[in-house]
Amino acid sequence: MAVKLLCKGIIFMCLLTTMVVTPALANGENNPEKPAIVLVAFGTSVETARLVFDHIDVQTRKRYVGYDVHWAFTSQFIIDKLKRQGIVTHNVAEVVAELRNKGVKSVVFQSLHVVPGQEYRSVLAEDTSGFQVAFGDALMTSDKDIDAVVAALGKDIHTQQPTVVVAHGNDHHPEFNQQLVALAKVIEKKYPNLVVASVEGQPGIGSLKKVKANSDKQGSVKFVPLMIVAGDHIMNDVMGDEEDSWKSIIQAKNSECAASLGWNNSILEIYFSHLDEALQQLDKGRS
Repeated sequence: MAVKLLCKGIIFMCLLTTMVVTPALANGENNPEKPAIVLVAFGTSVETARLVFDHIDVQTRKRYVGYDVHWAFTSQFIIDKLKRQGIVTHNVAEVVAELRNKGVKSVVFQSLHVVPGQEYRSVLAEDTSGFQVAFGDALMTSDKDIDAVVAALGKDIHTQQPTVVVAHGNDHHPEFNQQLVALAKVIEKKYPNLVVASVEGQPGIGSLKKVKANSDKQGSVKFVPLMIVAGDHIMNDVMGDEEDSWKSIIQAKNSECAASLGWNNSILEIYFSHLDEALQQLDKGRS
């Protein structure tokens, strides 16, 4: 069966001609009156996918003018892989050490993780002794967050088109899938032709059977990544040509993929609201 592949996020990123760069460690505008901001993501080694970090970096600096903005990745595997490619990135401990050397006194760590799971907790567990610190919540931490995410995803969802929201999930810690299951209940009720599926853990891929049946009638399927970057999972597990990819399982005549969450400014607004709350928390602690 001929399959038409239209992955908007990947096409958009591939059309860019600028060299992929990792956001700068800091912006050079260190204001001792303001806390440093550390944006913390899982990371990716996919070159085109990393462009989304530049977009997030630009949006953050536009909103938080005068703040010293840093980046850290929580996946050491990704950091080491990038290093072998000649690309230098940093883990949270390395950024903390750099901030100590600079004499920074207060820091806000803003998670760019989707749920407050294993990677998010690793940030909370980092040794930040000597700093005044606050932590911004992951994307979907409360019921209010889930409602906001459903609204933010609305622009990528057409009610009549079979749609799959692509989550990551966790095989080993089912408790970290609670927000994904909660999201599925809310968004699937609103959009009958949509399902939430996950690469690992719950809610799993059982719901793809429903999408396949609908796609056979409609002739198309749309994938909406519930991930900051459209990295290896989207490019291979979902949109790959292997027989076990989600695209191959569904076998729709036309398959398309929306851009990843990091390109969605409504999603970034949710993260920024969490960052604002963390800054307010830190400010109260300093007063």
